Amino acid sequence: MRMDEQDKKILVDLYLSKGEETLADAVLCIENNRWNSAANRLYYAVFHVLNALLVSDDKPACSHKGMRLAFGKNYVLTGLASEEEAHLLSRMETMRNKADYDCTFTAKAEVVKELYPQVKVFVEHLKLLVKRER
Repeated sequence: MRMDEQDKKILVDLYLSKGEETLADAVLCIENNRWNSAANRLYYAVFHVLNALLVSDDKPACSHKGMRLAFGKNYVLTGLASEEEAHLLSRMETMRNKADYDCTFTAKAEVVKELYPQVKVFVEHLKLLVKRER
């Protein structure tokens, strides 16, 4: 079912807001040495903003895998996003899964600190794609 433009705009704005809040939460986790939680928040910052993009382009996904596939097909293969961004998305999802579900895993401080600026740039790029003219 297709959304009308007003509902789509509301949903996109909600996803963007959630992404910004989640990225800010990642900073709080980093400042408090909560590395698994930071990994989770970094991934979900991308997740929410990427969902804003997919909804804005009438390509919503129903799962994390669907979101990754839609990103690859609609943005990486078309040149709107880079292979590096696709790899970052996969890396963030893998780390988030381990941080959330593997009790033997602890995200490394240096890895999370290295990934944070990359995620921030990625989120900003996704936001630009949301706002681009079609």
